[in-house]
Amino acid sequence: MSAHYVGKDLVHYGSGIVLDPERAHRDLDHSARKNIRRAEKAGFNIKRCRGSAEELNQLRELWYYPEDPNFPVELAEEEILYLAYLGDELVGGMVLVPVGSHLFLNNLTASDKGKREQLQGYLLWHAVNDLSGSEYTYIDIGVSYRINLQRFFTKWASFRYPVILNPPVLKPSISFYPFGKLPDISDTNESPEQLAIFCTGRPVTILPGIEYARVVAEAQGGQWRETEFPYATDELLVVDMTRVFPSQYGALLVGVALAAEDLWDQFGCYDYYKSQYLARCMALPEWNIEAIREKRYENYQCFLDRFDGEDICIEAIGKWVSGFRFSSGDAVSLHDWFSKFGIEAERTKDTLTLPCHQGLSEQDVEYIYAAYRGYLNLCSEWQSTCVKGAIKLTG
Repeated sequence: MSAHYVGKDLVHYGSGIVLDPERAHRDLDHSARKNIRRAEKAGFNIKRCRGSAEELNQLRELWYYPEDPNFPVELAEEEILYLAYLGDELVGGMVLVPVGSHLFLNNLTASDKGKREQLQGYLLWHAVNDLSGSEYTYIDIGVSYRINLQRFFTKWASFRYPVILNPPVLKPSISFYPFGKLPDISDTNESPEQLAIFCTGRPVTILPGIEYARVVAEAQGGQWRETEFPYATDELLVVDMTRVFPSQYGALLVGVALAAEDLWDQFGCYDYYKSQYLARCMALPEWNIEAIREKRYENYQCFLDRFDGEDICIEAIGKWVSGFRFSSGDAVSLHDWFSKFGIEAERTKDTLTLPCHQGLSEQDVEYIYAAYRGYLNLCSEWQSTCVKGAIKLTG
């Protein structure tokens, strides 16, 4: 049996080189600096070109697979083409495509003569100097699941980032609900104190689920608001406990304490055992609201550490983290992209909200960011050529 394997469904690490010659040179691997010196002695003449059909066809002949359907046949006005010559002979070139405030390395190739003199890395270094001070901040060199090509990318990196290009067959389930496993409440008593702290000392009614809480709130006849975290107000508040605590069910009506008989007689939604169960869960350490708040802030900082600097507008948070929220012109397609990777996202017009609760690990946040970087990687849209390059595991 013969099959062409295409993976790219594991979080890997891509490389970027900043368009700041001083910093980029400082961050380069020693062998990359050595290759620059060698290429400088070779006397390459590198030109920035308009990208005519003739120029692209000439460069295509140097590409590893000239019939590659992914090789550009024309360039948009903002796309950048560099061609390298030794004398009158074309020996290599590079295509850079803008993605927001950075550039994506779409194509990088050289003839055997150019490769011997380390032209491919030198083209990158030339672009760093040529585009320094431009509107772009870095070149996304890319990621490869072939170890020899990945070594090349890493050697020229100023920084690395997590990325995943294809959804795994068995996806994680990253939602807005912190529930992960059933709690042990065998030695736990009800904790009215913890519930009172969470509800800011206001009267409260426990209900089986959010859909029932909304109905009961509406029947009270006044203004009510749905929130994840109770705050000081005279309004009636509805809280979905499953978005706050690691719980399968439960909702709170904060601001009124309704009798069990009234809930049953008027709405048919009183559940004695769930009410007792939830009251006992409030005593569990993992239900401690201050610990939950702290962990959510910690995870939010993990998001900031990764997403800060991307071409999105991140919304500030208040006293409670309900999610990681940002606006983007790509909100619609990003929403669909995250879904393919098992990541729930909520969208309102151009604003996306991602889960950021206490049940997420640092690896979960990294996976979310890796999926985002996969969306930015233009290779995620490429067709497989089924051409296998050589694998070099050492050296």
